[in-house]
Amino acid sequence: MANSYTLLANLRAGRCSNTAEVRLLRFWEARNINNRGELISLEMLLIDEAVTGLEGERKGLTGVH
Repeated sequence: MANSYTLLANLRAGRCSNTAEVRLLRFWEARNINNRGELISLEMLLIDEAVTGLEGERKGLTGVH
Protein backbone atom coordinates (compact mmCIF):
# COMPACT_ATOMS: atom_id res chain seq x y z
CA MET A 1 0.00 0.00 0.00
CA ALA A 2 1.48 3.34 -1.06
CA ASN A 3 1.62 6.30 1.31
CA SER A 4 -0.72 9.13 0.42
CA TYR A 5 0.48 12.68 1.01
CA THR A 6 -1.27 16.01 0.57
CA LEU A 7 0.53 18.98 -0.98
CA LEU A 8 0.71 22.13 1.13
CA ALA A 9 -1.41 24.04 -1.40
CA ASN A 10 -4.26 21.56 -0.81
CA LEU A 11 -4.34 21.92 2.98
CA ARG A 12 -7.15 23.95 4.51
CA ALA A 13 -7.39 25.69 7.88
CA GLY A 14 -8.93 23.73 10.71
CA ARG A 15 -8.64 20.23 12.10
CA CYS A 16 -7.87 17.46 9.65
CA SER A 17 -6.17 14.10 9.42
CA ASN A 18 -4.18 14.85 6.26
CA THR A 19 -0.47 14.08 6.10
CA ALA A 20 1.95 16.34 4.25
CA GLU A 21 5.54 15.38 3.47
CA VAL A 22 7.66 18.53 3.75
CA ARG A 23 11.20 19.73 4.17
CA LEU A 24 11.96 22.12 7.02
CA LEU A 25 14.02 24.99 5.57
CA ARG A 26 14.21 27.32 8.56
CA PHE A 27 13.24 27.16 12.23
CA TRP A 28 13.20 30.13 14.58
CA GLU A 29 12.26 30.35 18.22
CA ALA A 30 11.79 33.44 20.36
CA ARG A 31 12.54 33.21 24.06
CA ASN A 32 11.90 35.64 26.92
CA ILE A 33 15.33 36.18 28.47
CA ASN A 34 13.72 37.92 31.46
CA ASN A 35 11.62 34.86 32.38
CA ARG A 36 14.04 31.89 32.56
CA GLY A 37 14.13 31.54 28.77
CA GLU A 38 10.39 30.88 28.45
CA LEU A 39 9.45 30.04 24.87
CA ILE A 40 7.35 32.85 23.37
CA SER A 41 6.87 31.68 19.78
CA LEU A 42 8.02 29.23 17.09
CA GLU A 43 8.21 29.93 13.38
CA MET A 44 8.91 27.40 10.61
CA LEU A 45 9.39 27.66 6.87
CA LEU A 46 8.36 24.47 5.03
CA ILE A 47 8.33 23.34 1.38
CA ASP A 48 6.86 20.27 -0.30
CA GLU A 49 7.75 18.34 -3.47
CA ALA A 50 5.89 20.89 -5.63
CA VAL A 51 8.06 23.61 -4.01
CA THR A 52 5.00 25.14 -2.40
CA GLY A 53 6.09 27.26 0.54
CA LEU A 54 4.34 27.61 3.87
CA GLU A 55 5.32 29.69 6.86
CA GLY A 56 3.92 28.56 10.18
CA GLU A 57 3.92 30.47 13.42
CA ARG A 58 2.81 29.56 16.93
CA LYS A 59 2.66 32.30 19.56
CA GLY A 60 1.66 32.38 23.19
CA LEU A 61 3.42 29.20 24.27
CA THR A 62 3.25 29.11 28.03
CA GLY A 63 4.72 26.45 30.23
CA VAL A 64 7.12 25.23 27.49
CA HIS A 65 10.85 25.38 28.22
